Amino acid sequence: MAVTVPTDKEHTALADRLGSAEQSQSELGSTVGTLTERLSSAERGQSELGGALGALAERIRAAEEAINQRVRPAPHILRPEDFGAVAGKDCTEAFTGMLRAVDQGLQPDAGGGAPVARHTIELGPGPYILSKPWMVPTPGRAQGLVVRGIGKRASEIVWTGEGPLLTNRDRWMGVRWENLSFRSTNAKGAFLYSVSTGANQDWHFTSCEWRGTWAYGIGLDGPETSNTNSEWRFSGCHVNGSYATAFLWSGMTPDNKQQDQFLNFWISDCKVEYDWGDVFRFDRGGYITVTGGSFIIKGNRPDGGPSRFFHFPVAGHYDSVQHLTVRGVRFELRHATDQVIYSKWTGGHITFADCSDTALGFQAHSKTLIAHDYDLTTGGGPQVRYTQCDLVGQHRFRVGSGSTGRASVVYDQCSRKNNRTLASFLQIVGPGSLPTDSDLTISHRDDGDGIRS
Repeated sequence: MAVTVPTDKEHTALADRLGSAEQSQSELGSTVGTLTERLSSAERGQSELGGALGALAERIRAAEEAINQRVRPAPHILRPEDFGAVAGKDCTEAFTGMLRAVDQGLQPDAGGGAPVARHTIELGPGPYILSKPWMVPTPGRAQGLVVRGIGKRASEIVWTGEGPLLTNRDRWMGVRWENLSFRSTNAKGAFLYSVSTGANQDWHFTSCEWRGTWAYGIGLDGPETSNTNSEWRFSGCHVNGSYATAFLWSGMTPDNKQQDQFLNFWISDCKVEYDWGDVFRFDRGGYITVTGGSFIIKGNRPDGGPSRFFHFPVAGHYDSVQHLTVRGVRFELRHATDQVIYSKWTGGHITFADCSDTALGFQAHSKTLIAHDYDLTTGGGPQVRYTQCDLVGQHRFRVGSGSTGRASVVYDQCSRKNNRTLASFLQIVGPGSLPTDSDLTISHRDDGDGIRS
């Protein structure tokens, strides 16, 4: 077989091709190396990215946990939603469950008093509808219950049942209610029935409101051994709605004279602007101080009877329980039957200072309005003083054979809107047209209308 030997030209061409292939192979190797490096770098970046994402996720989890710790109720906070309550629905079971948890968590008082509550009840946006009583009679005494909301009408309890929503039968003391509204949709409903032989005391209401239709608001009662039901404070509250008897009714069983132990009531800067009924009715008890506020009766009683801010219908009390001081209050009497006060107290002191009830003195009914009414026919009366007051209508004093010389009335730097003479302003009902020394003594000092007596 003949062997073909490549020519020099062909040999050179083959050498060039081999060199080119070797160069391509080298370039390919370099490219593969570059791609491999890039892949390795990408893998390292992915690993670093995964680590960064993991760290970020951990930080997010930690932040969420911190937020949860801040918004999660502390162990001592009870909320109705945690017991199944839904705003706008019947929440009776949830509320009774909360109070049951409070009872179960009571702890001994280190100072030796009644067991102390370890939980605070906090209400969110309502309304919370209750159809059965929330607080029911429970044996034993306890103290320190706190119930608070987020604001008036924002946190509202709506009572649809009959009788009292709360019954405190010689149990709870040192109770605080804050930033809440209570509304009754049942004319036979009441807010609180408090029966005491020594436990019930020291209840404070701050920025609370009552509205709707009530048989009464707060009723204080007890047996022949009654005691305390004392130290009641209302600060910045709003009394609205209507009351068949009264918003605060002390001495519901006046034949039990021990109910005169129901003492010490402090009302400050309250908005008492309600439809009808009495506000403060004291058949028994009463060392009452009212400071500041707007007091308005907006409507008429359905039975045509009078509505009063202060009603003291029973004569004959123990010492130191016939005391009323009212300072800096503006009254509006919008109807002919409205009264600031009706009193049968036979002793003690009644003082109105820096008050005005003349806002509607320009209306026709104001001239003959009996704004302040004192019945002294059953054994005399209290020492009454008006200091720097603007007065509307007439003041009536009922005197009779049972009156004594203990009663006296002083008007100090006062003025009147309608009746600016002694004869037109004072209405004396009883023997004679003017009081005698044996009935009562009335005097005017530095009078704004020039009345002298």
